Amino acid sequence: MKMSGMKRKMIIDCDAGNDDAQAIMLALSHPDIDVIGITCVTGNVRVDQVCLNVLRVLKACDRLDVPVFKGSGKTMLGNIPDRYAGVKFHGHDGMGDAPNPLPVDIDMIQTEHAVQALVRLADQYPGEVTLVALAPLTNIALALRLDPGFCTNLKDVVIMGGNTAGRGNTTPAAEFNFISDPEAAFVTINELKCPIITVDWEICLKAAVTKDWLDMWLNVDTQKGRFNRDISEKTLFYWQKPYNEYNSCDLAAMAVAVDKSVASELQEVYATVELSGTVTRGQMVVDWRGVLDKPHNMKIVQSYDLEKAKEMFYNMLL
Repeated sequence: MKMSGMKRKMIIDCDAGNDDAQAIMLALSHPDIDVIGITCVTGNVRVDQVCLNVLRVLKACDRLDVPVFKGSGKTMLGNIPDRYAGVKFHGHDGMGDAPNPLPVDIDMIQTEHAVQALVRLADQYPGEVTLVALAPLTNIALALRLDPGFCTNLKDVVIMGGNTAGRGNTTPAAEFNFISDPEAAFVTINELKCPIITVDWEICLKAAVTKDWLDMWLNVDTQKGRFNRDISEKTLFYWQKPYNEYNSCDLAAMAVAVDKSVASELQEVYATVELSGTVTRGQMVVDWRGVLDKPHNMKIVQSYDLEKAKEMFYNMLL
């Protein structure tokens, strides 16, 4: 049983774009969170670059003690992803092509594979670990295949991904993390037996900050604040018209993982992932009215306390 006063254990599975970087910074800044591992997967960029990016974030936060594990470079079906988030959103290196990237030693990446690390850590701390999934769900689905017990060993999972209104951000109907490996998303949300909170694309749009607030945030003059500015200022999607607001999806999801009350309203539903649709492959399909008569498998965030989250976003840079 978890003792009073002990830190909450967290694993972060990410593809290390600049929004993942911000999410990692938020988790590391919280005194009640013990990040026991960061697992990397191909997504925004290829997995080797993801590993480098995570090390850069840890160095900026003076937290190179956190172990980093390299995971899958292919989808669950063994394909190399044919799409990445693109230079428009994250830069060629996934971190805004900052002009003076922090030098890091790739030899600091653990030799243990990320999927094995997920299984081992969940088994080592049964019922204690919150897994925050900020990327295509390949590593997590493979962990479910490697060890069926993985599905019940986790305390809970917070997923940034999916969409509830059929309005995709990568294809007409699908969100990036789910379309990057639809089979992995299907396996993950249908086979995990621990509580799941999903922070979908639509709620992330509602968690956008204004440009005035963003300008203030990007000018916090601390080591972490300057790093945040360096990796953010070249991401064009909030600097150029018609974008007057900024939403960092992974940061929004991490705020929920750190403080569940940020999700001010949740709805329990059954959801699955379309795998064979001609134009809807990768879309998260939510059975809002219970037509399929299946047990609920997740809670979807319906309302988001942006003011509480903004306070967290600011404090993480201090």
